[in-house]
Amino acid sequence: MTTVPPRCEWPDYIVQDFSFAGFPRGARVLDLGFGGGDQMRELIARGCRAVGVEFNQALARAGRAGGLTVCQAAAEALPFASGAFDGVVCKVVIPYTDEARAVAEIARVLRPGGVALVSFHGLGYSLRYLLTDRNSKRRAYGARVIANTMLYSLTGRRLPGFWGDTMYQSERRLRRYYQRTGLEIMPTPAPRFLGAPVFIYHRLRKTA
Repeated sequence: MTTVPPRCEWPDYIVQDFSFAGFPRGARVLDLGFGGGDQMRELIARGCRAVGVEFNQALARAGRAGGLTVCQAAAEALPFASGAFDGVVCKVVIPYTDEARAVAEIARVLRPGGVALVSFHGLGYSLRYLLTDRNSKRRAYGARVIANTMLYSLTGRRLPGFWGDTMYQSERRLRRYYQRTGLEIMPTPAPRFLGAPVFIYHRLRKTA
């Protein structure tokens, strides 16, 4: 008899050897979605010149108070010149943005030959919540993310307000954005749930 876990846990779906800090010393790197700053601190420890962007004003302020270079801005409108960075780190931020505009901004701020290390939520992330989590709120979260993404895929629109605040990403949509913006993809295999990607990992290179 299979025991259903009380809530979703994710370690078995994370690709542990995908490094978000794989940049050479001296590289100018944008940490898009600064959060608590752990990723940015790792970049700095490796000798990178790191700049953070965080939409949440309180988190951006806390980062600055801790001596880090962090600005408050949206992923869809980065306050930097085109080609300003050798690299971009973006760890599961795109699901909470206008994904097409955010990917375009990542491409814009990368110099030719620059690299972005990016991860996303796939369909399997929401499916697993919907089908295996015992908590009704988390199951409802999975359902609304799937519904919102299906609506977006069909119409280009999202559900209103809270209901449409996040989407999962698909390889097909992402590859379309990459083609438009001159990003070359180097995918990383990752575990799946019911055949669907849970976390999507991409290494992207700006070609022009």
